[in-house]
Amino acid sequence: MIKVRYLLLIFLLFISHQGKAQKVGLVLSGGGAKGAFHVGVIQALEENGIPIDYIAGTSIGAIVGGLYAIGYSPEQMLEQFESHEFYLWSRGVIPKRYYYLYKNPDANPSMFNVSFNFEEGNLKPVVRSHLIPTHQMDIAFMTIFAPAIAKARYDYDSLFVPFRAIGSDIYNKKPYVFRKGSLSNGVRTSMTFPFYFRPMIIDSLTLFDGGIYNNFPWDVMVDDFNPDFIIGSKVSSNSPAPGEFDILLQLESMIVHSTNFDIPDTLGLVLDADLENVSLLDFSKARELAQLGYEQTMLYMDSIKKKINRRQDMVELLTRRNEFIKDQPDLVFQNLDIKGVNKSQLQYIFNFITKRERYTNLDKLKSEYFKLITDKYIDRIYPTPQYNEDEQVFDLDLHVYLKPKFDIFLGGNISSSSMNQGFLGLNYKMFRRSPLFLQANTFFGRLYTSAQFLARQDYATKVPLYLQVSGTLNRFDYYTTSYQPFFEDLKPPYLIKKENFVNAQFGLPLNSSSYAYVSYKTGQNDYEYYQVDNIKLNDYPDHTFLTFSNIGLNYKYKTLNRKMYSTAGQSIEFRACHISGKERHVPGSTSPTVSSEHSYHSWFNFRLTSEMYLSFGDSWFSLGIYADINYSNRTCFSNYSSTILSLPGFRPTAHSKTQFLPYMHNSKYLGLGLLPILQFTNDLSLRTEAYLFQPYIPIYRNEDDYTARFGDKFSKRYLFSAASLVYSTRIGPVSLSLNYYPHEVKPFHLVFNFGYILFNKTSLEN
Repeated sequence: MIKVRYLLLIFLLFISHQGKAQKVGLVLSGGGAKGAFHVGVIQALEENGIPIDYIAGTSIGAIVGGLYAIGYSPEQMLEQFESHEFYLWSRGVIPKRYYYLYKNPDANPSMFNVSFNFEEGNLKPVVRSHLIPTHQMDIAFMTIFAPAIAKARYDYDSLFVPFRAIGSDIYNKKPYVFRKGSLSNGVRTSMTFPFYFRPMIIDSLTLFDGGIYNNFPWDVMVDDFNPDFIIGSKVSSNSPAPGEFDILLQLESMIVHSTNFDIPDTLGLVLDADLENVSLLDFSKARELAQLGYEQTMLYMDSIKKKINRRQDMVELLTRRNEFIKDQPDLVFQNLDIKGVNKSQLQYIFNFITKRERYTNLDKLKSEYFKLITDKYIDRIYPTPQYNEDEQVFDLDLHVYLKPKFDIFLGGNISSSSMNQGFLGLNYKMFRRSPLFLQANTFFGRLYTSAQFLARQDYATKVPLYLQVSGTLNRFDYYTTSYQPFFEDLKPPYLIKKENFVNAQFGLPLNSSSYAYVSYKTGQNDYEYYQVDNIKLNDYPDHTFLTFSNIGLNYKYKTLNRKMYSTAGQSIEFRACHISGKERHVPGSTSPTVSSEHSYHSWFNFRLTSEMYLSFGDSWFSLGIYADINYSNRTCFSNYSSTILSLPGFRPTAHSKTQFLPYMHNSKYLGLGLLPILQFTNDLSLRTEAYLFQPYIPIYRNEDDYTARFGDKFSKRYLFSAASLVYSTRIGPVSLSLNYYPHEVKPFHLVFNFGYILFNKTSLEN
């Protein structure tokens, strides 16, 4: 009897021990956007009461595992992956509300750049190690993970679910396991895919994606937690053997070590996903992939339940999750420790971040952080917060990485028309308390050639200020872009505008998206033209020279999402200026006059342009509204051609900027446009445009003496339109556009372009 009772006691103790001690670990592989499959796995396990006591992940597995470890539910993870913010930081795009226009006011047509630094007295190229900027990602990871790890006292074992993230130490060629410290550092390192994202520097080690050395860390799960059962979710495989000419696969084989994806049957099971046609960052399929993960897990659920006796009550799970989430500290920052810069540079940065205030909240920090990130001098600022329990605020380490001193920019436009354009830019940066920026650029093409030198100094005062001086040479040769054939014995009629001027600006920001500046320009314009269409080979053109001074007040607001072909945001520019100058007309061989003429002009010009895009809930459609209003009290020049050449023009489309349409130039006009846009993807859109140009008084040419005359008020108006299929690549837009000008001899123009149609500023239009 005693023996039976003893055996029964041992049996009961064994059963009790099994029920209490049975622990479950979840291991999540890397695999880019395919990792949304993991979310469905977690959802199926939760709904069926399967406990998740430990979690370890690599790359996207670290993101999903890290989010789950701080209390995110599967639905919250999917909402994060589907959010616009996630799309932006996964592609390195800074939201326009944080873009500091004051620091980078003028867009140029650059498509590529190469940077250089001085090293040991020599100029050496700086090769970028990544394609996607990580500014957004760095601040986003800090925002998501910092409060939770602070509550856990920087111990991964004290999170809602104990967690491990795997990185790769490429110098020592081994995995790097994150167990303590900053959780954002651990997750951020684990998904740092080589060549896409810049590496992390931790403990003086250069760390990359954990998938290089361990893409399925079930061994780490065993070593650190030793659970009774492991469930593995696998969405990637070892690379196949590379072929002779497959360079990328050869590199991958040299860099990435093979991973053991086979968990022994005695330890657990693997849910293997065979996923195709999902690119590294294609999170648009996140919910679909999660559903596949859910369905795959449910196929194995009976087997899982047989091997795992213990159940997790959903109410208890939600209670524990809410208990962990509540009372996490707010992200309020007090002490800043800025590293990687000298004393002078430190003062410049410190003034931006703190504004001399004791505390900085997250919204204010992000605003100032992104202002600095968009600075010409700063390449990256990596934030690492540390919770100060005594003060109940965060101290913040900011490691600053500076941009190289020299940059060479290449760009322009490749076109099926004669609008082929090249661009070369050179920058030099001197970063100090009052930074100095030097720039030179040149444009070269049939329509437009230009050269400019610019110097700008910024002053880190309480209200930032800048002083900028530039010298510009512009040449517009409009009629070399004509599509009309010419007889061999005739020259084509043409209009050439040359500008030589210097420009001084003094400006200040009004907010992150706007700034104002006062400008003063002085120089000489040379307008070269024939006043008749029938020209002989020995004819020579008229010249009108305008020696001028131009003082103006300017305001600019801009949140457009692209340099060209925008689909979101708004732009407003207001320019008020007074121009005075001396006109000198030198007649050509076909001029009705034979002697030079001189006259003086003085006028005011006010111009307001606005471009805005409205969305209506569905991202596939947006409506653009364009307006351009100009008012001037300018009188006519000596003839019609010089008058039109020197007047402001309505040129809202990319193609119209390359054409000279005389009837679209006037001193007083209203231009309006509607732009319905169909957005097929984030990068592919069909852009339709319709415009109305209404001059107050149209300007005509007197055929007897070629002078300008005015018509009746509002007697003429002009319509034109365009339709463009646009694909926005990382280096520039590709477009196929059909442009319609009903008042032209050739009304339709079908044009292919790859690149940007942008110019330096002109002399009379601020």
